[in-house]
Amino acid sequence: MFFQLFLPHPGPRGQRAAPVFWCLMLVLSLALGQAAAGLTAPNAAALRDQVAAAGWVSVRVDLQAPASTADDLEQTAQDLLFALPAGSYDAVERTAGSDSLTLQVNAAGLDALLGSPLAAVAAAGNPDMQRQAAGVYHSLAIKTDSSLWAWGYNGTCALGDGTCEHRATPIQVLTGVTAVEAGGYHSLAIKTDGSLWAWGYNYAGQLGDGTTRTNPTPVQVLTEVATMATGDMHTLAIKTDGSLWTWGNNEYGQLGDGTTYWSLRPLQVLTGVAAGAAGNNHTLALKTDGSLWAWGANWSGQLGDGTTTNQLAPIQVMTGVASVAAGEAHTLALKTDGSLWAWGNNWAGQLGDGTTSGRWTPVQVLAGVAAVAAGQYHSLALKTDGSLWVWGYNNYGQLGDGTTTNQATPVQVLIGVAAVSAGTYHTLARKTDGSLWAWGWNIYGQLGDGTTTDSPRPMQVAGFLGPNAPDFVVTGVTMNPLDPLANSTFSATITVQNQGTVAGTLGTVQVWANQATTQGCTAVGDQAATLGRVTVGAKRTVTVSGVPAGTGGAKTLRVFVDSQCQTAETNETYNQFTKAYTVSGRPTADFVVTSIVLPSGSPSAGATFSATVTVKNQGSGAGNAGYLDVWTDQPAAQTCRADGNTFVSVGTLAAGASTTLTIDGLLGGAVGTKTLRAFVDSYCDTRETREGNNQKTAVYTVGP
Repeated sequence: MFFQLFLPHPGPRGQRAAPVFWCLMLVLSLALGQAAAGLTAPNAAALRDQVAAAGWVSVRVDLQAPASTADDLEQTAQDLLFALPAGSYDAVERTAGSDSLTLQVNAAGLDALLGSPLAAVAAAGNPDMQRQAAGVYHSLAIKTDSSLWAWGYNGTCALGDGTCEHRATPIQVLTGVTAVEAGGYHSLAIKTDGSLWAWGYNYAGQLGDGTTRTNPTPVQVLTEVATMATGDMHTLAIKTDGSLWTWGNNEYGQLGDGTTYWSLRPLQVLTGVAAGAAGNNHTLALKTDGSLWAWGANWSGQLGDGTTTNQLAPIQVMTGVASVAAGEAHTLALKTDGSLWAWGNNWAGQLGDGTTSGRWTPVQVLAGVAAVAAGQYHSLALKTDGSLWVWGYNNYGQLGDGTTTNQATPVQVLIGVAAVSAGTYHTLARKTDGSLWAWGWNIYGQLGDGTTTDSPRPMQVAGFLGPNAPDFVVTGVTMNPLDPLANSTFSATITVQNQGTVAGTLGTVQVWANQATTQGCTAVGDQAATLGRVTVGAKRTVTVSGVPAGTGGAKTLRVFVDSQCQTAETNETYNQFTKAYTVSGRPTADFVVTSIVLPSGSPSAGATFSATVTVKNQGSGAGNAGYLDVWTDQPAAQTCRADGNTFVSVGTLAAGASTTLTIDGLLGGAVGTKTLRAFVDSYCDTRETREGNNQKTAVYTVGP
């Protein structure tokens, strides 16, 4: 939500308009520190990672051969393209006379470019930046097959699935989509043919269809659209000819037409625009010459013109800008030199300058930045090394640093990130392996993990797993007891989730008591449990008992979901979970019942009888054994402070000492076979904290 970068335009060569804004694709080529002869090894590796994950990558190419005339430059560009393998490139964009061009390449095309003496290669903007979007309570993402998926809050029908029902896991909405954007409660998508579609809440006409009717399914608004952005209830689109169009709420002049009249249909505001961004009630446009323009609400100085006066028409703020993002009332601008600047509201530290003081003019925050995004009151920066940095409001864990503490300066949370999007209080990040991660507020399932539980740390979104990701994964393991005793057994309660896109059978859960090594298909654990069919995003919990603890010391519990390589996970490397634990070599309990002696004859029904019970202190020091509780018919083990039918005080025993106690007046009860249970209850004050192993039983028969 509230951000905009540049968009690649897939499609057959020669069938797409060549938008002039592609010439501004400097953000990564400058910030990556590219050498004259090509990319440095780490950045070349990053491009190869992306092409491996998505099948293609959008690159910017700076022509390296000297050209004395314009004709020489054109010939160099043609020579470069002709040298690429047939079918290895697409979507070529270049302005006549420019010494750079952008295009999409597959693995073969990328290798050819990286080895060409005619080319210096960098990422052309960030092709993933508009492949996901986050709104107030909902999220959108495009898969590599161009299908659009949506999840989260749907009370305003912003998911576009024809219903107004919330979704805690992604559901498919459209096909043939190249870019998405999420407003407060509405959504936008650009299809491969350049058509713009909108759906959801439409109170202020933010859908641009000429009505104020909420639409639960996408409606077409414009054609020949290159990119778009949306605020709370207003929308902007940039056509392939560089013209900027706006519509929706205009209470503060955020449409930029010089009025405060709302518009239910798109109206043209500017020309020569490359990209835009929208806050709740302010708007920004980045022109093809690198100048940044702003208008709309300005009560927090979010326009960056040094005042707090609203502006009904665009005013220039900066030059040399590569991309821009807008939060509720703060703005981020990334310059072509990779420096990040911020201004506006700063009550939660969302400007990242180490203070909570608002700024009416830009202040520099970071260097070496490749892309930016802004949520309601938090900000994010993706650096050129793929590291993700966050700051600002964090009450719902939207920063992803494992806390709910606000941060006034940037903190690192992830590496290997290709793109990032920010909603009101949640965040999405796509890694270079194609996997999608989410964190923060999850009240309506906007994190896409099948739950409505907030997460202060990144969690994978169901169905967006990247290559080699398993359908079924272990999400948690608990042990009982937590510190098993030497040569005893314990149980493991395991939670498994279907993070694929279709329902399926999990197979078996294999459990090893001391196994640090990753296992392969059909590996047999110490214990196992079979799991049935699980729906998309759903979790299933199973308890496996009788796992051998082994000898004392540090151990590794390994849990492995074995689908016998029948699911999308073909090598079952990533669906395994380990948990460190310690086996204690100490005695089972300080005080234990070592024997029970019953009368030689069977007690009679309704009569009483006596039992002789011996208790021993097998600990290392003297101590009070507490009480001996005795039940006449109790097969179940008891816990601390359980009251028996009869109890007596054991008193203090020296280490290794035993005492024998006679319990009188035990009721025989009705005729039949019974279980006498004797329990040394130390009130859990000794090293025996569970008191499950200091009990002994004896079977007896009550006669007529």
